[in-house]
Amino acid sequence: MVKEIVSRKVAITPADLTKSLFPNQVSSQDVIDAVFSDSSYKGVIAVSGLKFKAPAVIEILKKQDAAEYLNQLVEKGYSVLIQLKPDGISLYQAMGNEISEAVLPQNLQQTLYETLKDADKWAGYLNEEGEHVIDLRSPAPGPHFYVNLLMGNRVGFPSALQTTPKSVVDRFGGGSFRSHAASQVLATRWDMRQEENGFPANRQFYLAENNQKIFYSAEPAHPNILEAKCIHSRNHTRIIYKTKCGLEIRRLIFILPQYNGLPLATEVQRIEIVNHSGRDRNLRLVYTGMFGNFNPMGQWEDVLYTNVIMQGRVLRNEDGSIIAIGPDYYPPYTHSDQRYHVMMVRNGNSISYPTEFCTDYNEFVGVGSLNDPQGLMRLSNRLHRKGPGFFAVAATVSLGKGETRVVDNFTGMVSDKTNPEYNYHDTYVSEIKALCDTFSAPGALEEAFDKNMKFLDEYSSFIQLQSSNELMNTYFNKNLPFQVLYQTFVSRSFCQTQKGYREIGFREIQDIFASMYYFVAMGLSDFVKQLLKEWCSMVFEFGYAYHNFFWVGKEPGKWSDDALWFIQAVYRYINLTGDIGFLDETCTIAGTDGKVRPIYETIKAIIHYSLRISIGKHGLPLIDRADWNDTLQVDPDAIDGITKEKLYKEQIAKSGNPDEPFKSDFSESVMNAFLLKLALDEAAILAGVKGDAETKSYFENSSQELAGKIQTHAWKENYFARVLINRYPDGKYTYLGAKGDGFSIDPNIDGVYFLNSFSWSILSDTATDEQIGLMLDVVDKTLKTPYGLKLVSPSDLGPITNISATDHYFPGDRENGGVFKHACMMATSAMFKAAKRVKDPALAQRLAEEAWWMIDITVPFRTMKSPFEICGNPRFCTQYNNSETGENIGPMLSGTSTWLILTLMSAFGIEYTSQGILFEPILRPEEEELRYTLNTGRARYHVAIRKGTGFKRISGSSVIEFDGQKLPSNMVPLMTDGKDHTVSIIL
Repeated sequence: MVKEIVSRKVAITPADLTKSLFPNQVSSQDVIDAVFSDSSYKGVIAVSGLKFKAPAVIEILKKQDAAEYLNQLVEKGYSVLIQLKPDGISLYQAMGNEISEAVLPQNLQQTLYETLKDADKWAGYLNEEGEHVIDLRSPAPGPHFYVNLLMGNRVGFPSALQTTPKSVVDRFGGGSFRSHAASQVLATRWDMRQEENGFPANRQFYLAENNQKIFYSAEPAHPNILEAKCIHSRNHTRIIYKTKCGLEIRRLIFILPQYNGLPLATEVQRIEIVNHSGRDRNLRLVYTGMFGNFNPMGQWEDVLYTNVIMQGRVLRNEDGSIIAIGPDYYPPYTHSDQRYHVMMVRNGNSISYPTEFCTDYNEFVGVGSLNDPQGLMRLSNRLHRKGPGFFAVAATVSLGKGETRVVDNFTGMVSDKTNPEYNYHDTYVSEIKALCDTFSAPGALEEAFDKNMKFLDEYSSFIQLQSSNELMNTYFNKNLPFQVLYQTFVSRSFCQTQKGYREIGFREIQDIFASMYYFVAMGLSDFVKQLLKEWCSMVFEFGYAYHNFFWVGKEPGKWSDDALWFIQAVYRYINLTGDIGFLDETCTIAGTDGKVRPIYETIKAIIHYSLRISIGKHGLPLIDRADWNDTLQVDPDAIDGITKEKLYKEQIAKSGNPDEPFKSDFSESVMNAFLLKLALDEAAILAGVKGDAETKSYFENSSQELAGKIQTHAWKENYFARVLINRYPDGKYTYLGAKGDGFSIDPNIDGVYFLNSFSWSILSDTATDEQIGLMLDVVDKTLKTPYGLKLVSPSDLGPITNISATDHYFPGDRENGGVFKHACMMATSAMFKAAKRVKDPALAQRLAEEAWWMIDITVPFRTMKSPFEICGNPRFCTQYNNSETGENIGPMLSGTSTWLILTLMSAFGIEYTSQGILFEPILRPEEEELRYTLNTGRARYHVAIRKGTGFKRISGSSVIEFDGQKLPSNMVPLMTDGKDHTVSIIL
């Protein structure tokens, strides 16, 4: 009989079997790592005594003497348990009911103990600066765990949104580097292994001596390596090695800030070699990389084409040394982007360049491997006539005893983007020469690095937390704001994601919701306007938007929530700055030949489209292909905005009624209705500040009208539905996302429930206190797991569509019942808002406690408690948790971090209004004091919040003092005097 097993339905785990085979040696509380000894699943090799789950058995089996001993026992039919103790190892073997302790040879005892004793340090640690310190020889908890994010700085330069360069760097310095939009400088790797975002040769180098390789930067297990560690820091990575032959090798990887006249994007790797060997050294350094393909989408159909359209290219000095190496593409359309690599060898104040090169990967590697390439000792100096864009350059590095040599490597792109004077050949040469001239000067590279770090410090100064939790302080003050800064300039398709299709999504304007506070605090409000205008230019005259864009927009009006997010961004910006004049500034209109209109008119168009035209039979906005939840496509025949506009114009031309909505049987998005309700409320406030009383009144009346429709049609006894369905004449299916909808596959749940219906009904001020309490009961019953709040309860949407999340993912993954932390942080924002508003103190406390519980699950540093189970990244938020295992799953580029900042700002009580700053904190029940410094860019507020234990919120008995003077309310003046002020709040 054939028996099938699948990973999600394995009846017994190796740890479970270990406990049954060794009942007296392990307890139910023991942390055990185990593997089945063969595919029969009847025996195990196990390790107990660990502080947290770690791949201990796999690490042991990497040791030859241990593997030989254990394999002999397994082949005899034994199961094996290795007990780690504070002072040594015990090994037990079991066959049937007979268990005995083995007497191990001393050398094997030592091998096992040395391998396991530091298992609790395998994931590295976070130091007091929030840096991740990693041993390069330790196992990886997951594909995102040992990854860093780097970015350049084009603030003040044209089109910063799309031209800011960014990198992903793993602990070995691997990964890839992107210039503008989706243009890869260093190649990404299209591979099923997420760990290999970049081509393996990227950023790596070799040292050879006496015609023998003594070091390779991606080979920490080489016999010559004594010690190897990586330190991932904000916007830079350091990697340090010590060798048995007496060298210390230090690497620093970062991206240059922009300089006038220099290339659009340049990444730097500084290599320092220190000679501690006590003898003179004459080393050969060979540096490698793989340039990005100009047309990566061509690899889908014709890999040969993508290779034959390129050739090798070198710029040489008069002495024949190599200024730069790069690929040269043939078709004229490829000439807009030119990649290069420059290597400078420093000897005091003098500079020399490489004298050998290779442009053929196969020639370099031969029948060896990247760890041991056959062509290492002498490069061919042959310009290859085809791709891929591999490069290697070599130079001699001589060091006397105790000396240090520095080798600086610059990899980047010369581009016509934002450069009206661009010339294919001349610009390439002149910008590379300018780069060399600038950074050949002593100290110039150090100044560039310091400039990056100073910018980050200024950026992070918006808010600095001083709580009793030092891990939270460091994370909130350093790593969290940097992740949102990074995400402001990059689509979700980068980092460890490898999506080829996704560009900058329109709804990713949400990242500006958070980053604008930081920019304005630096005095960069005009820069925020520049970013907002770039998004605004992707909105059509009719009011829908491109779903995503890189220079040219794509998928117009397919996702119906897109443009509505723009109004929230503008509202936040004007509340923050008071710049109501921004509404009168003009912006180009998508889909036109340069036609412009004021921002204010764009807002009106967005609202009119979602309120009066693109609506369904209940008067709520159509869901189209999907709303915020991309896999919620319930109308397989959904049309895009351009098609809808054309059909609508034909419709009203025929009917003669320009005020009627678009006629269809398409489904309606309740979430979009909430977003529209919020847009109306915020737009009404803006209209009032602008002095447009007529429009203000129209928006207010429309908001009330819409709220009534939502309550009438979307509230289903104890929860708001997610979608209203219109296309079934027999009424078999009329809604999705509430009691009785007919889509639940859990017999204990009477409908399918979506977290966003809870969140946005509160954030839009639609839900009543009673409704909030009822919905919270449903959330706790149907969506709450130990690993967070699921996006949706178990469902099968097969009866109405075959392209939804339930058809794409296993239950518990991503949008099919996963913990979508982006949505969870929207939910916590809603909970804090409700906790301040609801009349019932018990409900308010319950909301606050649940919000803090979810935050504690989300903060990435918690991964260090159990890194090999929780995975993720300890410095950056990932997007999902699997709701069955708790594993953090990518991508790392995630709205989670943006909404985590927003939810913590709400918890700390910060709300900018046109009247001032409203302070209304909701601290943890056990927290008695919280302090932070708030920098508005025009003044600094030193805020101290105090309370007794238990739940407290602003009430009539609260005391709020501003500069020592008691205020009649918790509204604090928005000062513009550039001075420091104090805010004291006693709850």
